[in-house]
Formats: sequence, structure tokens, C-alpha cells
Amino acid sequence: MEFQVLISTMFKVNLNFLEPIFINNNIIDYNIIVINQTDKDSLLKSTLSNVIVYNSFERGTSASRNLAIEKATAKYALFADDDTIFDEGFDQTILNEFAKFSDAYLISFECTTGDNKLKHTTYPKPGLHNKITLKPIHMVVMAVNLEILKKSGVLFNKYFSLGGFFSGGTEYVFLREAYEKELIAYHVNKNIVHHHELSSGKYMGSDRGIHTRAARINHFHGVLYAYLWLFKYLFFLVKNDYIKQMQVYSKFIVGKKGITDYNNLIKQGKIKRQL
Repeated sequence: MEFQVLISTMFKVNLNFLEPIFINNNIIDYNIIVINQTDKDSLLKSTLSNVIVYNSFERGTSASRNLAIEKATAKYALFADDDTIFDEGFDQTILNEFAKFSDAYLISFECTTGDNKLKHTTYPKPGLHNKITLKPIHMVVMAVNLEILKKSGVLFNKYFSLGGFFSGGTEYVFLREAYEKELIAYHVNKNIVHHHELSSGKYMGSDRGIHTRAARINHFHGVLYAYLWLFKYLFFLVKNDYIKQMQVYSKFIVGKKGITDYNNLIKQGKIKRQL
């Protein structure tokens, strides 16, 4: 099998949610794995021969992605969420690029968002990824060579995961670990998917966002740098009206807790700093 779509979702009771995802394509032409996080009394069953469903009772987006990697049997795959819409022929776009970049474990593409179908973010220039260019890459534009990825042993970090200990940072922590293992990734400025709303603005100034980002900086750069970053980041949030000046102290306490919580995981031997 050459290509699979790996879709993560929660608490689904039927496959109707797949219809808008594949509205621009013929769903029966695709091999699909659905990871459905649910409860034991509410299992999702597949009614389509080309769709395999795995019900998972473990929470967190990283758990779903890792299970999808484990169960996938194709050479290439695309990660997807249950609220994305694939462009027509997205799979052929992906396969064509992997034919050009056969050494890549990952190729990132681009996503449009909103009614005007604007680019989701400022994507990097096409070419080989580095630590900086990996930062704006989000899950729904990440296509992988599963043969290379599985051989590397790189998986999504369960502590940096929506629904996990640090609620976010999923993609970058994964991408950086692969980068540090010298796995090769490219960016291609071709669109493959649409998402009605992908915005990080509210997340940036939220307690959840600050807590996670402080922990993530600690993960990559250590404690001292994390505190320096936190002061600079709070100034940035005030300057750009993400938070009010009167909120700075309370947000600092949130960031400090993120740094401390990460340090506690280090002391407990549950996580390894990636300097």
C-alpha cells in the first residue's frame, strides 16, 4: 500500500464526519485509518471497507498520532483532523513530492483558512527545513514517509499534547526531535488542505499557551533561558495587545509554573531535556 490518511477524532458514533473532509475527492479511493478517542461504552465501528477504525481510551493528541503511526501499513501517510477539507487530488500532490525527495521522512505543505481561503500562516520558503523553518508547521500539512519514520523510532511526546500535561507544542517538539536525529524534512509551497479556522492568537496569551510555551522553551534551552524568554514573551504579549499590562504578574506566575512543572518531570525521570 502506498498512501494512507491518518485521522484523529473523539467520541464519534458513525463515519458521517468523513463526508465533508473528502468533499472534493472520492472517499472510496482512499485508505483511511481513524483513531477515535472514546469511552468503552461508545465504540465507533467502520461501515466502509476502506476505513479502519481503532477506538482508543488514552487521552491526548500525541497518543492518537502515535497509535496511527503504529497501525499504519502504507509507505506514505498524511496526518489529519476531523475538521479539515482536503483539496482535490491532494494525495497525488504528496506522492509527486516524495518522488522528488526520496530521502525525506517528512514533507510539509500548506493550508488555507477562513472563507477567503487565505494562507494559514507565513510559511517558510520551499526547501530543506531547519530549526527555525519548522516552527510554523502544523499537523494537517505534515506528510510522512512511514518507513523512515518508524525506523527512526521518533514518536510524538505524550507530555506536549492537546489533552496532555502541557496542552500544546505537539508538532514542534516532534519535529525538533526528528531534526536532532538528522532526519531530513522539506517544505513545499503547494496547498493540500483547507481549515475553516486555524488561529493561535487567543492561545498565545492564554494561561494554557503561556504554561506550555514556557515548558517547551525549557525543554529545548534550559531553565535560565526559559526565564529570559518568559520576560521577553510577556513584553511581546502586552505590546501586541494579547494581554493587559495588569495581567503581567499573573501570567508570569503561570509561565513560572510551566518551567517548574517541566523541571519536576525531569527530576522524576519522566522526560529528557532536548538541548
